Amino acid sequence: MLGKELILKRRKDIELVMKKGYMHQTPLFGMLVYSGKEAINKRFGFITSKKISKRAVDRNRIKRLLTEAVRRNIDKFEDKKWVVFLAKKGLLGLKYEEVEKEITRFRI
Repeated sequence: MLGKELILKRRKDIELVMKKGYMHQTPLFGMLVYSGKEAINKRFGFITSKKISKRAVDRNRIKRLLTEAVRRNIDKFEDKKWVVFLAKKGLLGLKYEEVEKEITRFRI
């Protein structure tokens, strides 16, 4: 599990990343990356819409998969960047290894 200091929780921070960040798209998720003056250290946010699945169990599993993949590969992300993951329907039913492989493709 990611430490509290590594998670973007405030709505204001996530909206800043969504407004001023740049987007990377993959078949499994979108990644918004922001590296402005507010980004003192690396932090991550995870968004899973009800469009993905109406069941909270499915949405929470997707967030857990993404969080664990980020935690294990935290050194691959640069400091002073905020990253928000936007889940896509392709994540439903995938195994952890497939998600991790997709995350490790990027040098952010």
